[in-house]
Amino acid sequence: MKKILAFMMCSILTAGLLAGCGGGTEQKDVSASVAPAAENVGEESSGAETEDSLIKDFDGETIVVGLYCGDDSVTGKNRIFEKINEYYMENYNINVQFVTALMSDYAQSMNMMLSSGEQLDIFCAGMMGFSNTVANESTYDLYQDDLINLYGKDIIELIDPVFLKGCVVNGALCGIPCMRDLATGMWCIVFDRQYLDGIGYDFSNINTEECNPATTEDMTELFAKLHEAYPDVNVIYPWGYQYLNQKFLYDPIGGDNFGVLLDPANSLEVSNLFTSDMFKDYCELMYTWQQAGYISKDAVTETQSGGAQIIAGTLMSDTTGGKPGIVRQKEVERGDLDSIAFQLGENFVRGEAASTAAWSINSNTEAPEAAMVVLNDLYTNPIVTNLLLWGEEGIDYVLTDDEHAAFPEGVNKDNADYYNMLPAWALPCEYTTYVWEGDDIDLWEKTIEFNNTALKSKALGFSFDSSEVSAEYTALTNVWVEYANSLMFGMIDPAVGIPELNKRLEAAGLETYMEAKTAALKEWAAENGIE
Repeated sequence: MKKILAFMMCSILTAGLLAGCGGGTEQKDVSASVAPAAENVGEESSGAETEDSLIKDFDGETIVVGLYCGDDSVTGKNRIFEKINEYYMENYNINVQFVTALMSDYAQSMNMMLSSGEQLDIFCAGMMGFSNTVANESTYDLYQDDLINLYGKDIIELIDPVFLKGCVVNGALCGIPCMRDLATGMWCIVFDRQYLDGIGYDFSNINTEECNPATTEDMTELFAKLHEAYPDVNVIYPWGYQYLNQKFLYDPIGGDNFGVLLDPANSLEVSNLFTSDMFKDYCELMYTWQQAGYISKDAVTETQSGGAQIIAGTLMSDTTGGKPGIVRQKEVERGDLDSIAFQLGENFVRGEAASTAAWSINSNTEAPEAAMVVLNDLYTNPIVTNLLLWGEEGIDYVLTDDEHAAFPEGVNKDNADYYNMLPAWALPCEYTTYVWEGDDIDLWEKTIEFNNTALKSKALGFSFDSSEVSAEYTALTNVWVEYANSLMFGMIDPAVGIPELNKRLEAAGLETYMEAKTAALKEWAAENGIE
């Protein structure tokens, strides 16, 4: 790679990270640390080998990494994997092999490998259900034998301790947070711009590349104008109950809505979401929008994504969680349709954000030191991360004058040999990759600031083992799913639906479930000194 990433020279990423990406670093004890990698795959390091520059030799140990992909059928996949393995063999004498699974199949595929005893050293425990994976004792304690401090020091330098603590369970570091947008911009609505142009919308105070602050009143007024101008096009698809926690600020601790924090930045009090004013207000708004004709009457049974509906010309906007670069992301999803975004809520980090896509080492690995070295570079070394994301420079991508990644001449997404196997957010860390042209060159710096400045839940790092109340969980889920989308899409009057929902939830054991979650949260808070 010709150049170290420009953003890595910024103060946001520390000197420790720079060392892990090819710079020099002092090593007084080779056995207790890993020397930095050469800057280019296949490039010989100059000068005599000394104790400070020796690369620890792992005797050709094999480490298997499980990747989750949007498309793992890309033709150049094996070529890129061989190139990455070449890097690890030449720098550490580690034989790195990859297995892939589509996102929808990842949890099942990786769990089968774990249960069968098939070798799998590194995997995304978050995608498999972090708390369940930890409860199954499938994750290695990275604090054990000082593993992360000896072989993952660049990770320690990279990640804010607040987020790292989010993967600590009973004093054990069971994974590493995926370094991407850990915060969520609550309740973003993204429009196909042509409809706003069509009603003469005033863009003079609008940032067309980011989310613009707005209120529900603003949106209701805008929807009315759009509906009048385009009566045959649905105004908004607000998505279903699975995305409720992207709409208003509460923390679904434990990963479910059966006992939540309604004031998560200030209080650990567990409350019933479904009797709260915020839930009632949201459902009433959806009912109002449905009655006004802004939401499709068929929204509950809709099988197309919001983006697909917009491309088809049957929809003007859908909702999403906000983050830096979200406008460009939605435009790409929509076939490069110009988009405008509004954000109705705050930026917020939920309690499980750090572990949602955390990467872990298998507790049964036979080579924990080598696995930690591999994981360290997957987080902090742009040679590895850019190979995984973009492929080989000069073949699969080139760098523009301002250091954006772009297709080489004659290559596009339709004929590329290696492109779009996995998005940046599916990597252990986005921050060490080049930014594709069209996005702001400082996208990752903005993402780091977005994470660090967002409102954070006091329960950051809490996970809930619901096995002792599994019967209640199943019963509660069945009731919630029965009512959820009818309320989320405004199909039933909340004045009727919400009381019915709560009566059914109470009968299904909501109080028992909330008591168990409250007890677990209090125990966790005491262990972690959180009041």
